[in-house]
Amino acid sequence: MYHRIIVKIGTSVVTNAKGELDLQVLKRLVEETAQLRKKNTEVVIVTSGAVGTGRGMVTLKDESDSVVKKQIFAAVGQVKLMSTYAEYFAKEGIVCAQVLATKEDFRDREHYSHMKNCIENLLRNDVIPVVNENDVVAVAELVFTDNDELAGLLASQLNVNAVFFLTGIDGVMDRDWKKGNAKVIPEISLANIDSFEKHITEEKSDFSRGGMRTKFEIAKKLARDGITTHIANGKVPGILMGLDRGLSIGTKFLPK
Repeated sequence: MYHRIIVKIGTSVVTNAKGELDLQVLKRLVEETAQLRKKNTEVVIVTSGAVGTGRGMVTLKDESDSVVKKQIFAAVGQVKLMSTYAEYFAKEGIVCAQVLATKEDFRDREHYSHMKNCIENLLRNDVIPVVNENDVVAVAELVFTDNDELAGLLASQLNVNAVFFLTGIDGVMDRDWKKGNAKVIPEISLANIDSFEKHITEEKSDFSRGGMRTKFEIAKKLARDGITTHIANGKVPGILMGLDRGLSIGTKFLPK
């Protein structure tokens, strides 16, 4: 269905309740990505989970401030996260590459051009880019709102057809899911997108900075740019193939 997509994998998808890396889910998503690649679909992965993974691996000896904690967790967790991606992709006969980004890469014309050319060349050579924010050096003004923002910036930079936001819930709900009887809104178009904004909650998972509010705003912007956005549950087996085939899964934001 799509020629080039970005798959943004949220922290709540690749880590469990303890913040540990969920190897079973990550392996399945890699296998599904490999299936898409065999259909000649170009895939760029934007992955969260480094900080959450690091939090489950190391116990800090002192009460460091939040920035220092995040840097340490990211530095430790990024190694395990990327080595796991590399291992699982290798089993599928695919090479993946690590791409670390900061907001500065999108503010400077030269950095922007180098990053775009790098990712384009990786895709041209059948290498799957795995992109993450460089949390080790990204502080203050260099920090993205979250990896959702990074995925949105990459989508515009790389002229993708669609962005798949994989999260821990089934999509945009027509009411607060905690109140019961909530249903997924299957499609949202630019013509009626503002009427759905009242359904968006500010809730975030324990180990992530992102939330449905950010995804909704990015999806709105991408729709104006002609890019389709899907928000769906990344824990569901076959999610990537289902979205690519156009099945009614999660919430689809129709592009202009």
